Amino acid sequence: MTEPDSAHAGSRVLWKLVSVAVRVFYRVERVGPPLPDGALLLVANHPNTLLDPSLVQATAGRPVRFLAKSTLFHGQFLSPLIRGSGAIPVYRKIDPDVDTSRNVEMFAAVQRALANGHAICLFPEGISHVSGHLEQLRNGAARMALTSAAAGHPVTIIPVGLNFDRLPMFRSRVIAMFGRPFDGADLVQGFRQDPKDATQLLTDRIADRLRAQMVEAEPRTDLPLVDRIDRLYAAARGVSRDPAERVRRRRLIAGGMERLRANDPVQYNALLTDLRLYDDQLKAFGLRESDLDRRMPAGQVAQFLLREGTRALVLAPLALLGVFCFAPAYWLTWAISRRAPDLQSRASWQVVWGVLVYGTWIAMLATMVGLWLGAGIGIGVAVVLPIGALVGLAAFEREASVLKLVRAFLASRQTPLRTRASLKRQRAAIATVLDRVRDWLETQEPADDLPTDAPTPPGRGNASS
Repeated sequence: MTEPDSAHAGSRVLWKLVSVAVRVFYRVERVGPPLPDGALLLVANHPNTLLDPSLVQATAGRPVRFLAKSTLFHGQFLSPLIRGSGAIPVYRKIDPDVDTSRNVEMFAAVQRALANGHAICLFPEGISHVSGHLEQLRNGAARMALTSAAAGHPVTIIPVGLNFDRLPMFRSRVIAMFGRPFDGADLVQGFRQDPKDATQLLTDRIADRLRAQMVEAEPRTDLPLVDRIDRLYAAARGVSRDPAERVRRRRLIAGGMERLRANDPVQYNALLTDLRLYDDQLKAFGLRESDLDRRMPAGQVAQFLLREGTRALVLAPLALLGVFCFAPAYWLTWAISRRAPDLQSRASWQVVWGVLVYGTWIAMLATMVGLWLGAGIGIGVAVVLPIGALVGLAAFEREASVLKLVRAFLASRQTPLRTRASLKRQRAAIATVLDRVRDWLETQEPADDLPTDAPTPPGRGNASS
């Protein structure tokens, strides 16, 4: 598989830089089997504007071409990246001064790409949004797949769920769930006779498969609650923190909480009250969820302090140097991102502007050093500084995690055993309610919509999903 012919070298480099920047901004985890060769149609949810294509590209494992709104091809800022990546313009009704009749050209370009064995990605919701739920899908993806198959070029469809813990937050986690490949081969004959009906059937199938890779919860209110409940449940039941299982568990929690809120608001409010009281007590004693189960014998603590103290002698200066060198660029990028028009654009602004601001800052520092100490040293600084930034970030995060462990140890030592036992009982009681909530939805999980490596449901032992 080769890059699209239209992808120029400079744009490919810029695209790679954006993909690297996305991995620096987020802690990216990929779940699912490797993408197969041949013609692919990737369909993904769209919560994070320009970063969604970058995340798909960064995790796909092979070159991917994207469908992008036509207005992005005319701006001076992003158009070179969009054009150079081999993207195909989509002419949307909602965009001003757009000739939608040109979508004939778009469909023709997609058919040529699929016939040549390319991987095409599109976002069938048609818009980027932060509702937290999959919006009604346009039928374009189904039409593309069925048209190509009817012409003798079978297409494999792969759903991709992009699941963000904290959408605009630096170094938060995102899990890219690549679902099991499927196609619409059984609908091709029907498509030849009744294109509209077959297209709708495949669109519905795509929606079901895509929804199975997503945690559907409003990101500003419901998703933090789902995340909090998941952490409590995982600690209480000792279940795996594997990314695939975490997404599945959160899907069940999100669906269960929505069902509970609608059908039994008294129970829902009681659960929230119990959770709030439990969290208040944790906060009062300076504890986190994991601290209740943490055991730190004196000998283990001594070894830990010796080991981490030695590492700190090396890492702390690197962390401080990274903070000192790049603090101005960090704060400028953050200040610019605060001017983003909406939540789903904020992270994109941080990444895109971050590439520009950090690149400019490194160039300025290297130029000043070069003027002071010579061009050769300036060039060396330009090469070393990006590496130093990544090393400094890793060192900073390592030192921060050590400080959290030290704080956890001190908090645990100061908390009476009776209090810890009481908190564990409260946690267990909340988890018991969640068991019942989970059972409401678990039987509704369609096994065929899950990735082949999907784990067993929480609390079900080794039973097959």
